[in-house]
Amino acid sequence: MEILSNVTAMSLMREILGTEVASEELAIYWLGQNSFILKTSEGTIIGVDLYLSRVITTEPHVHAEPPIKPEDVVVDYAFSTHDHLDHLDPYTVPGVLKRSPKAVFIGTPEGREHFIKLGVPGSQAVGMKPRETLTLRDFKVTAYYSIDPREKFTNTTHYGFLYTFPACKVYNLGDSSPGMAEAPQNLLQPVAEAKPDIAMLPVIGDYPARTPAQAYTFAKIIRPRIAVPMHYGCFAPRNVDPVEFTKLFTDTPDIKPVIIPYRGKYTYARS
Repeated sequence: MEILSNVTAMSLMREILGTEVASEELAIYWLGQNSFILKTSEGTIIGVDLYLSRVITTEPHVHAEPPIKPEDVVVDYAFSTHDHLDHLDPYTVPGVLKRSPKAVFIGTPEGREHFIKLGVPGSQAVGMKPRETLTLRDFKVTAYYSIDPREKFTNTTHYGFLYTFPACKVYNLGDSSPGMAEAPQNLLQPVAEAKPDIAMLPVIGDYPARTPAQAYTFAKIIRPRIAVPMHYGCFAPRNVDPVEFTKLFTDTPDIKPVIIPYRGKYTYARS
């Protein structure tokens, strides 16, 4: 288990922009919930499920202020795993677009339509198909279903994205569901076969059975080198201590749990 120090800079975005990433490294910042910013050695900046507003919810937040203001965000690509508020934030997208007018927004088919409604030009909005792979600036991304579209739990497409960088492969599950959790190997086995180095897994929220133990089960199927807990540290009623996740890895020494602190950075170096 590893807990990494928090970024203390006045401006997190300035910290990210100023970060130098070596040729076989990837910098990963966690902004709460499933919000991440990744930076490659080529300087490409990728946002994942950026939820940076504090509106349209009756639930109190763990952090009253967003980790970064949307209008301060500089990204080349912004991904959304599915079209829910905390994964495709209608108040974040216009702000990001204002500061990053050339950014490409990538998500599900429904996500693409939502991006366009929020002002993203059609040429910069992409709706991926399941199992589709896109070759982008200095990485590739493949979309996998994270929830079976036939399951009644959801009314929108849910993807997990596998990012292939020169330094490593990163899988972000997005959300899980009761049906998916009953037979997770059905959806996660193709991901396991792709051999991601890092898996980002939800540890709480949306339904009672989504727990650190459930995320640990997913990790044992995927078998990444690094397992990062996420989907916590945002809504106060749906929160958990991520240490509960790390305690479960006593029998899996080949998988290392890594807690990235809120607004903190983890650098993965290929060995």
